[in-house]
Amino acid sequence: MSSVKAPFLHSGTRTSSMATWALSALLIPGAIYSMLYPSPFIFQLIGYALLGGLAEGLYHLIVRRKLKFNPMGSALTAALIAASVPPSMPFLPMLYAILIAIWIVKLPMVGLSLRFNAAMVGRLFLMQVYPGSIVAWGTPTPDVISTATPQELYRSEGFALELPQLLFDRIEGVWEELFLLVPGSPGETFPVLLLLLGGLLCYRGIIAWRAPVAFLLSFAIASAAFGDSVLFNLFSSATIFSAAFIVSDPVSTPMSKGGKIGVGILIGVSNAVIRHTTYYTEAIVYAVLLGNLFSPLLDRTAFMLRGRRLNQRLSQPHWAG
Repeated sequence: MSSVKAPFLHSGTRTSSMATWALSALLIPGAIYSMLYPSPFIFQLIGYALLGGLAEGLYHLIVRRKLKFNPMGSALTAALIAASVPPSMPFLPMLYAILIAIWIVKLPMVGLSLRFNAAMVGRLFLMQVYPGSIVAWGTPTPDVISTATPQELYRSEGFALELPQLLFDRIEGVWEELFLLVPGSPGETFPVLLLLLGGLLCYRGIIAWRAPVAFLLSFAIASAAFGDSVLFNLFSSATIFSAAFIVSDPVSTPMSKGGKIGVGILIGVSNAVIRHTTYYTEAIVYAVLLGNLFSPLLDRTAFMLRGRRLNQRLSQPHWAG
């Protein structure tokens, strides 16, 4: 049986074709973003995906001394990084992030019990080393003080963008003559479309539904408990994008059904706590990596409980009729 490669669920078809499905799904909002917000992002997305595939080929050639070219998993990892940062991110930081994600995290950790989501590690690198570029969502005009994404404006000023505009309209305008409203990364936009694409990937058996559904439900409940706007928090920032493409990763998250539910709850609650208690809107990066840390323990616990139930069932007397 072939191995499972992030961020896909092996269900009887080749993992390369599953990667093609997921990458194709990601190209759809990328293309719409480029049309709605005049931007060369779709070409950047394709270019970084090709770069990710090339990085995997070079890794096998240099480290394992053999030419093995099955690039789609690494191509998707690179594309996920590109979709989670501003389109204005310079090339060199993106190159470093992609190489770190693929050469240090994704490929060397194959087969280990503890594995991190490579795209989130690449993004964490950009956040720590290039903090200015990672929040460069736009250029303020002479009439405003700063730019702000909908989630940034909500965290700093308590203003929630109206849901119809958040879901269906182009995000733009000036708020109180202080902030120029900008859409954020392509992964933060088009939540309805991303939700539909995530459902399609689940239907095709490319991703499992338990972790993303547990993530969304627990995040909504935790946000409500904190008194935050549930629908706004669900459909702003990269929540739906993360559910469809990140939290669903079967390699860095548990294999067991119970473990998938557990890690989804852990990521959802952690994301809500960080968002509510800080002004940091990109909480999903830390929440996902925290969930990755606990994945082996969750799997071990789930399998142990299942084994106990099985032993109890087998130990029960069976009376002949």
